[in-house]
Amino acid sequence: MRRREDPAYAVPPIDAFGEGGFRVAGARRDGHVLIIDGTTKAWSVDGDPKALTASDFHAFLARADKPDMVVLGLGEKLVHPPADVRKAFREAGVGLEMLDTATACRTYNLLAGEARRVCAALIAV
Repeated sequence: MRRREDPAYAVPPIDAFGEGGFRVAGARRDGHVLIIDGTTKAWSVDGDPKALTASDFHAFLARADKPDMVVLGLGEKLVHPPADVRKAFREAGVGLEMLDTATACRTYNLLAGEARRVCAALIAV
């Protein structure tokens, strides 16, 4: 995994999560979120990991400057997303770390603290 050298990969820390949202870099965001390009964006998925599709990850997979890894928080417990999602990440050459949301937040912060080229897709709990 490469260290980030491009400021476009600024990675804001996840300060807290729960009660249906996240606090990222001091700002509260309700609902599911994507952290990409140093910003936190609303992620319009229904929260069911089994209903995720490859198109739900277009923001990561379609870009020319892909992240090394996307940390995917799947809710209160780990439920693997459909095979087509995992296949899309493999074909794009982007690592996918699938975890429950609590562990995903900690993992994202750890990788971000190491200046890694990491993004996140998080289902709120």
